[in-house]
Parts: sequence; structure tokens; C-alpha cells
Amino acid sequence: MQHGEPRCRKVLILAAVLVLAAAAQGLAGWTERQPFTASSGQTIHYYLFRPEAADKGKRYPLVIWLHGGLKSNGKGGPNMPTGAFYKDEYQATHPCFVLRPVAVKGKNWVSPRGAGTGSHTLPEKPSPSVAALMELLDKVTAAHPVDPKRVHVVGASMGGYGVWDVVTRYPTRFASAIPICGGGDPMQAKCLKSLRIWIFHSGDDRIVPVRGSRTMFEALAQACGEEPRVREDEKKVLRSAAGGRIRYTEYNSGGHNAWDRALTTPGLIEWVFGR
Repeated sequence: MQHGEPRCRKVLILAAVLVLAAAAQGLAGWTERQPFTASSGQTIHYYLFRPEAADKGKRYPLVIWLHGGLKSNGKGGPNMPTGAFYKDEYQATHPCFVLRPVAVKGKNWVSPRGAGTGSHTLPEKPSPSVAALMELLDKVTAAHPVDPKRVHVVGASMGGYGVWDVVTRYPTRFASAIPICGGGDPMQAKCLKSLRIWIFHSGDDRIVPVRGSRTMFEALAQACGEEPRVREDEKKVLRSAAGGRIRYTEYNSGGHNAWDRALTTPGLIEWVFGR
């Protein structure tokens, strides 16, 4: 047994080194699916992407991605769109954390919400999913080197409705918002006029009517007190107001999936992280 002790010790040391190396690698990239229980007792699950470039003593932006209805269970991975913010080419120039929460089981990001809904009146209280999300956001920003002044929220379809809901309720918590094929409450536009918002939708969307995004942009432009500038080509129409702080891109075709094109829009990353 004595002859084997040095070898056993070497094996143990090697194993410890491998564990530490794995832990170090785990600092960057996606976590496993994690549960978070809010003060209400509702449990929300989430994935968190940590940038490889995260340095001690420095704080980084955080992007929240609110999923649509078909990705509600969040099992099997984060299920992020192709052009999302965690990609290497974006992280190289704009490292950031990415939070991908999973709506509370059986609950939407915002209710009422249903097929054919465009603009709607903001419900009096946030949904259980949004309430839990905001508590989760507090936890993540406290536990990681996240700059609370650079939190951005992006979402599509059901998540697009969710973006409008969270920024309307908590406009000072976010630096920018990208609602894709969603709808909100145009009567609340005044509280959003100082926020940087880029709206995306397809004109031929048969799942979520485009009028939801059009109405919200018109209300925002009116709240800013100006007529929007319009640029059009054969593929899309771009409207902007407030010096480009408020933008709306409407694709002439493409159906419900506007997010893949939206998230690869030239200049989008710079617009999100630029001030």
C-alpha cells in the first residue's frame, strides 16, 4: 500500500486540477437550467451566459431575452435565436451577460394576451412571470459584475409583449428595449419616451398583427412631439423619431419570424450598447 501512495496522491492532485480547470471554464458560457423561487412562491427557471472577457473590478451590460410561446419550457438549452448577443463575434467587441429566463409554468409574460391581440390596456398588476423576473434580475445583478445602468431587454412574439410590459412598468430599470412582433399599451407611451426602443415586425405577420407595433411607434413618436422620419426600400420600411432613439423597422414580408433578421440588423449591437 505504501508503494502505491505516491501514485494515488498524483492521481488525486490531477483530479483536483481537472476539477479546478472545469470550474474555471464554467465561469464563461451558459449555465445549466437553474430554478429561482420568488417571494410569491412562484418558481422561474433561467439560463445565464457569462462573458469570457469578464474581468474583476469591471461591470458589464446584461441583455435579457424573453422567449416566445413555443419555447416556454426552456428544456434542452437556452434556445436562443441565431443572431443573439452571446455569439462570439458580438462578445469580441461588446462582452455582456445574457439572461434567458423561462416564464412561470402555465403563465405568459403578460396577460391578457392571445392570437389577434395588438395594442391592449396594461393589466393592473404584473404577471407572476414578470414579477418573478424582476426579483431574479435583482439577484443576478447582485451576484455578478453587472452594471445595473446597462440592462437591456429583448423579446419576440409572446416575449415581444413581455418587453413592452416590463419597460412600461419599470422604465428606469432598462437602458434599451427591442420588442419584436409584439404589442403594448399606447396610453403609456409618455413614460417610455426617454427610453431607447427599436421595434421590429413583419407587415404580413398572421400570428401577431402588425398594428400592435405600428400603434406603439406612433404613440411614442407623438409622445416625443415630432413626425417620424421614414426610409423605405424593397425589403423594409424604417421609421425613426427622437434623433434615432426611437426606431421601428417593418419588413415587407417574412411572416411571424422577424427576430432572426432583427437580431442581425447592421448597427443593432452598436445602437444597443452605445450611449
